[in-house]
Amino acid sequence: MVRIPRNSRTESLKFEKMPNVSVVIPTYNRERYVVRAIDSVLGQKYTDYEVIVVDDGSTDGTKDKLRIYGDTIKYVYQHNSGVSAARNRGIQLAAGKWLAFLDSDDEWGADYLDRQMRGVHENPGVCMQTTDCLFIGLNGDRRRYFEINRSIGEFHGEDYLYFEKPFSFVVKHGPWQIGSTIILREAINKAGMFDTNLTISEDFDLMARVALQGAFGMINEALIRVYRRDESIACLTGWAKDNPIRARESDGEIYQKLKQIEALSNKERKALNELLSANRRAIGNILIEQGRPREARKYYEEAVFIYPSIASLGKLVLSFLPKKSN
Repeated sequence: MVRIPRNSRTESLKFEKMPNVSVVIPTYNRERYVVRAIDSVLGQKYTDYEVIVVDDGSTDGTKDKLRIYGDTIKYVYQHNSGVSAARNRGIQLAAGKWLAFLDSDDEWGADYLDRQMRGVHENPGVCMQTTDCLFIGLNGDRRRYFEINRSIGEFHGEDYLYFEKPFSFVVKHGPWQIGSTIILREAINKAGMFDTNLTISEDFDLMARVALQGAFGMINEALIRVYRRDESIACLTGWAKDNPIRARESDGEIYQKLKQIEALSNKERKALNELLSANRRAIGNILIEQGRPREARKYYEEAVFIYPSIASLGKLVLSFLPKKSN
């Protein structure tokens, strides 16, 4: 990617007014990738934005790498506190009406912000909007993210979806990519920022809470590239594969946390109960595969109690049957 000269880019970012979009990029020991992420922002067709890079205690050459940008970006260093704390720091420094997030190893297409801003202009009332993205695995396999979270089937040939009351939809179709999502700063202020107690799925938790603040829009275009990297930093896909029970327990804790929101409607509370029941059943299924039927039975019982269904009841009954020998 051709880097825009610092002087010309700095001049283009001197606004007579506050920027419309604040782009928050948290980073930690990613000197190999963060420059590409920043360049993908600086190459946007839409230019009414600021870039805030929060270095969460990097010990590699990240700080030196970023000196080339000078005043083109706002760079802030903090002691290592986790990605949620880094994003929250960026939000606190933001001046824009809209907040956009990009992980330091991912990249936006040049049309990303332009398409996002056209979307919110054409759909007044939206307080959160997301686009599809291309998920690129370690082996180079590529998948659309709306296929991964099963939301693609909701478009029915349309290129945009609008939800006036999106909470139930958002929680049922997680996970989401925060790097392909823009959110009104006011909506985050009302919903509460990223939960620093969460080590995974913190973006799902935030987006679920923001979904209670106003309408949600979805753009059926893959406008960013999300990479699965071979590195020590934890990610949702890797953790879910290596620790399937703990990953689902973590999801269950978030569902329980969201259930404590007093403003939930009966429909929204029902959606969470369905999710939590399916979550308990999924853990039971894993335990059955591991040859632990007695432990699995406890989760099937919880699933039936939280939200009775034929699927959960059937699993519970089967857990009492003796295992067939080969």
